Amino acid sequence: MKKILITGGPVHAHLDAVKIITNRFKGGLMAELAERLSVRNTEITFLCTAGLGAKKPTQKRNLLIREHAGFEDYRRLVLEMAPEMDAIVLGAAVANLIPLKPFKGKFPSHNYKPGDVIPIDFTIAPRVIDEVKSVATHAHLFGFKLLDGAPHEELIRAAYEIVLASGATAVFANDTVNLLQKFAVTKERAVHPIEQNRLAAWIWETINDKYYKTVFGRSRIIPEKARKKMRELLEGFASRFVVVENGMIFGTVAVRHKSGFITTGRGKRELNEMVFVAGVDHKKLEVSVAGSNKASLNAPLLAKIFENPAVDRIVHYHKEEHDIPVFPYAPPGTARDAKRKNNSSFNIKNHGCMLLFDEEGGRI
Repeated sequence: MKKILITGGPVHAHLDAVKIITNRFKGGLMAELAERLSVRNTEITFLCTAGLGAKKPTQKRNLLIREHAGFEDYRRLVLEMAPEMDAIVLGAAVANLIPLKPFKGKFPSHNYKPGDVIPIDFTIAPRVIDEVKSVATHAHLFGFKLLDGAPHEELIRAAYEIVLASGATAVFANDTVNLLQKFAVTKERAVHPIEQNRLAAWIWETINDKYYKTVFGRSRIIPEKARKKMRELLEGFASRFVVVENGMIFGTVAVRHKSGFITTGRGKRELNEMVFVAGVDHKKLEVSVAGSNKASLNAPLLAKIFENPAVDRIVHYHKEEHDIPVFPYAPPGTARDAKRKNNSSFNIKNHGCMLLFDEEGGRI
């Protein structure tokens, strides 16, 4: 059973003891998401405000509703409950403009007359999603980013900035123009269009993915011949690799070497780090590397492709090519991604391509 925290509806800030700052969203779509996930093998906690017309899912045996009393209480409860959860879905509409110094008690309006200007300083509230991973390291974290009439690329860039800052599994970007159309922006900056009625299924599939872990072994010297092959691939496809906002480079190359293969390192800002993968155990979900550096997250899939003896080298970059088949997306580094054993080049939908080459450099 998966334990999931979902937040929805408005999260207000206090101006004084009776006045609040809030927004117009009531959380109906998040209540619907909680309902859809509750029919699976889950234990759902839905966090919302006590009033303000907030929409709530139907409470039942595996769906508990908890209420907060405003931003600080919301923040406290999220961070308090997060360590117990397998997944946290932060969909509440937070009033991120918060009075810097709320009035104590009730604002003394009797001391003012109509037309008086009252200067009130606001501050941007701490972003709760950025704090979750500090208390719930292994949980899947999902957030939302809403803009109003913004260009699509600006929307995706804003969502990806949250992914980078928070360590979220994905951030769902959408626009007020169409609240039912989401775009899941993942860690590798893949962008997946998802309609609202498919969101629960996408989240469920993602939180049930099983990831490979790295097993470190004795360091080995990578021969110059293999290094040369790697450099040739990196130089030949340099223009296809994507450099994103934080300087990370997305793209991978790999060359067969003895009983394993050599590929690029993980979390790279340069493409000169090479890692020897000695073996991949698909039953134990383990990637064995020589040395102390992790291999590309794509290593399990690369190993599966290298099971074809005709494949000598592989190039992966974040662009789909028009002349090869397209297969469904799965997060890199997962068992779902490594299940695809292909004997020729292919695309991964909304992610990029895997180009296979033989020993003479001919594309397979």
